Amino acid sequence: MYATRDDLISHFSELEISQLESLHEDPLAATAKALKSASGKMDSFLSTRYNTPIAKTDNLELVCCNIARYLLYKNDATGEPEDRYKEEIAWLKDVSAGRANVTFAQPLTPDEQQSTYVKPAVPIGSSYPGQIFGDDVFSKMPSIK
Repeated sequence: MYATRDDLISHFSELEISQLESLHEDPLAATAKALKSASGKMDSFLSTRYNTPIAKTDNLELVCCNIARYLLYKNDATGEPEDRYKEEIAWLKDVSAGRANVTFAQPLTPDEQQSTYVKPAVPIGSSYPGQIFGDDVFSKMPSIK
């Protein structure tokens, strides 16, 4: 997981987290579930470019806390918690699409880079001249009936 209950408290205060937990039958289990769900949601976006889970960074911790906080509201958050959630999801989509990157506190060593980044399935920069197949090409192909 990218964050803990203590991280939630440090970002949002013990009072707020306790109030959110009180909305649930099992407060600590609800927080653990929200953090696990947030981490899973993050991995679903991050895994397109990185081997997950990624080593914890301050940025990923905050992203996880914002998503988990939103989930603790039972998806009924409005205002600032909802705005933060939407902002984090937009950032994760940008990371997934290659428009943004996860930043690390220290530069990664070559071994760490090797174990962190996902290698593309096809070579980048390969060229395909492309062709348009006409009826003459299709007529030479076997028929599937």
